[in-house]
Amino acid sequence: MSPARAAALPHLESKARRFPELFPDPLDVSPLSPRDARLAANIDREVTTRWSTLRTLLEPRLKQPWDQQQPAVLAALMGGAAQLLFMDRLPDHAVIGESVGWCKTTNAARASGVVNAVLRRIAGLRMERIKQADITNPAHLLRSDGTGWRLSEPIFAGEPDRRTTRQTGCGAAFLKQMTATDGVDEATRLALHAMARPPVILHGAGEHDALEPHDLPGFHVLTLGGSLADVLAQYPEAIVQDPTAAAACAATSAMAPRTIVDLCAGRGTKTRQLTAIHPSARVIASDISPGRMLGLHDLAAVRDRIEPCPAKDLPSLAGTVDLLLLDVPCSNSGVLARRVEARHRQDVATRQRLQDLQRQIAADSLALLAPGGTLLWTTCSVHPGENEKQIEWLMKWHDLELALMHRELGRGGPGDAATGWRDGGFFAMLRKPSSDG
Repeated sequence: MSPARAAALPHLESKARRFPELFPDPLDVSPLSPRDARLAANIDREVTTRWSTLRTLLEPRLKQPWDQQQPAVLAALMGGAAQLLFMDRLPDHAVIGESVGWCKTTNAARASGVVNAVLRRIAGLRMERIKQADITNPAHLLRSDGTGWRLSEPIFAGEPDRRTTRQTGCGAAFLKQMTATDGVDEATRLALHAMARPPVILHGAGEHDALEPHDLPGFHVLTLGGSLADVLAQYPEAIVQDPTAAAACAATSAMAPRTIVDLCAGRGTKTRQLTAIHPSARVIASDISPGRMLGLHDLAAVRDRIEPCPAKDLPSLAGTVDLLLLDVPCSNSGVLARRVEARHRQDVATRQRLQDLQRQIAADSLALLAPGGTLLWTTCSVHPGENEKQIEWLMKWHDLELALMHRELGRGGPGDAATGWRDGGFFAMLRKPSSDG
C-alpha cells in the first residue's frame, strides 16, 4: 500500500468515529516524501470538505444505513471515492485495490467486498470531464477548481438548497443562516466560496518568483508549487495573512497607543502586525491556552517588542490599556475554505455557546481599558450573532461608543483567480469614554 493512503485512511477512520465533532487535527505527514505528503493531505482535505457530497453519492449504493456503517468502512469508501472523483492521474485500479486492501486490515475486514463493489460503481458514474460544472445541474459533480464530472445519474436532484449543501459540502444550518441574513443567491455564493481551495496570501513581502501580486496592493499570492519557506527566507518580516484578517489591525494605524494587549493572541499573527503598525507601543500578548502561551514565548524570543503575559497576570494592567484586541473564538464561518472541519459545526447550539463565551471574554477584560481606550473586536465569522449583535450588546451594557464597523463576506470561488481571493470576517472599533462625565 502507498504510504500516503496508509497515513490518510486511519486518520479518516478516526474522523468517522467523531463526526460531526471535528476540530483541527493535522494529519501527521512527517514520515512521508513530499509527494506522498501532498497526496495524503489532499485525500484528508477532500473527504473532510465534501463529506456530505460523498455521502450523497455513496449511501444509495449501500444496503445498510450510513449511520450503521463501521468507521473503517466509511473511511475506505470516502477516501476511495474522493480520489476517484476529485483527484487526477490516480489509476482506478490502484485507488480501489488499496482501499479494499486497507479495509481488510481493520476490524471491518468482512466488509471489504462491499467497499470493492461500491467504489467500482462510483467509478462507473463518471461519464466525462467538463471544464465548468453547473451547480444547478443535478447530473454534474462540481470540483473545487470549477471543473467537474458529468454523471450517469441525476444524483443531486431535489430542492435548490438541498442540492447546494450536498454539492458544496456546506451544512444545511450554514446555508439556512446565510439565506436568512443575506439572501439565497449570496448564501449559494458563500457555499461555493467555502468549497474552493484558498490561496496562501502574504503581506510585507516583495518581488519573488514564487509570488504574484494580489488585487489589493501590499499583498501577494503564493503561486501553485511555490515555496513559502523560500519566500520567508528572503522576507522574514512577511506575515501569512489574508487581507480581511489584516484589515482589523490596519484600521488602528492612525492611533498612537502606548500599551496594547492582544488578549486571544493564538499564534501571534495579529500581535506581530500590531508591533509593525505601532513601533513605539508596548505590545502584550496573552492566551488562555497553555500551549498557545508556549508558542507566544517562542515568538517573543525571536521577535522584538512582544511581551507574553499569562491571563492570570493581566488584571495588573487594569485601566492602562489604550488598545485592547479581542480576536474572540468564533464559528469560523468566514473561513470554511481554510478551516474545513468547522463546516460541520455551524448549528445553532454551537453558535450560541460561542456567543456566550465571547460575551464572557469581553466582560472579563473590559476593565483593562484606559479612559478613552479602544476595543478592537474581530472574528473570522460572518454570522451577525457573533458580530453586529455583540457590538450592540457591548454598546448597550458596557457604555462603549462605536467608531468603525466592517463586515467582509468573502470573495472568490471554484475556478476564480487566486489574486482576488478574500476570506470572510468582521471587525469593529469601540471607544471607552475618556471620563465618567
